[in-house]
Amino acid sequence: MNTKAFQVLFLSFTLLTLGLLPARAWIKVGNVYCDANTNGVIDAGDAPVQSVLVVVTNVSGTFSNSSWTTAEGLFVMQLPDEADQYVDFIHPATLPAGTTAVLPPFSSFATATNQTIVTNNFLLENPACVGAPPQTNAACWLTGGGTIRSGRGQPLFTFGGVVNPGCSPTAAGGGNFNVVAHAANLHFQGIDIQVLDCGNVAGLPPGSQSPRSPFNFIEFQGVGTLKGIARNKADYGLVTFFGRAEDIAEPGRSIDRLYLRVSDSAGNILLLISTDSANPMNVAPVTISTGNLQIHPCKSK
Repeated sequence: MNTKAFQVLFLSFTLLTLGLLPARAWIKVGNVYCDANTNGVIDAGDAPVQSVLVVVTNVSGTFSNSSWTTAEGLFVMQLPDEADQYVDFIHPATLPAGTTAVLPPFSSFATATNQTIVTNNFLLENPACVGAPPQTNAACWLTGGGTIRSGRGQPLFTFGGVVNPGCSPTAAGGGNFNVVAHAANLHFQGIDIQVLDCGNVAGLPPGSQSPRSPFNFIEFQGVGTLKGIARNKADYGLVTFFGRAEDIAEPGRSIDRLYLRVSDSAGNILLLISTDSANPMNVAPVTISTGNLQIHPCKSK
């Protein structure tokens, strides 16, 4: 895909997604990790914790919400539109056996008109997770757009966006990634994105060529929205997602690959781009039909 075509596609998605969220739709989002390297702080050496229940409540006791953590340790909850004081914590009955401490035990926060996404993480102390830490690296970013087809006619999916633009810590929401599922008449928009890893696909030459990068895959997760389009009136509200893009060769059509899994707060999978639909947790990217996926290295300071 040439630069002009990508710009047109990305601009179209941006215009399409304006106004998806109310002006003051507050979101509580974070991750739960286990202290695999026993240093008492959250860092790249720690492991995500799945299937613990994070609860948020306002201090007056009139509102409560909860979310089970995903395989990436991610939780997300919608908060009321009115500014208020809250606490969130992990429900003790859902902690993994052997957990000796939760850091912090709870988090206090307030919603304000100038902040729509409130973030905090939890760290578990548990001997069961001590061991070789997972290898992670977030030294890349992604641009891309295109389609995924199955035969002739309308594509199955149209996608486009940017993840971790320019590796800038001030980039709003960590980018914006969109997918339209045409058969289901659904539009997914990633609105708060975090890079999990940059690396190389096993069995393939390392790196990518245009632009030149030491990596050929990126994995990312976050929070987004999933809504119906055309005659579909569905609105799933806030959802969590995990994605992987592979920049294998140039041009990317019929070569590059994309995986995306979108779930609700209960873990039900609502949208899936995968070659292994029977095992949705298996990260099995699909070869794109048109367009390109391009992984960029972060510029050294």
